[in-house]
Amino acid sequence: MIEPKSTDEPLARFVWRTARAFAHHLGRSFHQAGYDVTPEQWKILRNLWEQDGQSQQQLAHCSVKDKASITRLIDGLERRNLVVRIPDQHDRRQKRIYLTHRGKELQKPLSEIVKQTQDVAQMNINEADLALCKAVLQQVYDNLNTPRSENP
Repeated sequence: MIEPKSTDEPLARFVWRTARAFAHHLGRSFHQAGYDVTPEQWKILRNLWEQDGQSQQQLAHCSVKDKASITRLIDGLERRNLVVRIPDQHDRRQKRIYLTHRGKELQKPLSEIVKQTQDVAQMNINEADLALCKAVLQQVYDNLNTPRSENP
């Protein structure tokens, strides 16, 4: 079991710093492997690999991004010929985002890079500590996303 280090740093700082380090490592790994995709763009691709043809609003919700940010990310993916915007058949005002053949081809190699990054991140952490970490972070997430009748 990992022994806790004495620190006065707030939990949010640990989470933010860890997420940034993970994203930085992942971006560097994508680049070194010759893929012109950012970690933020990968999140969009991952959502489309799970369910192709989502609306920009669905992708924004899944990615926790605002409308301007998601538009910028999709623009970048479209410039790289990884996705296309197609008008919705039932609501022409809406655009659906679809993977191109090239976007679909990236699923396996990018997923492998993500797995390698996760393996590096979890190095020297036993299964019990990892499970506890995930459980604690899930509880923090639930605490922040559960409506409260009054503020604590």
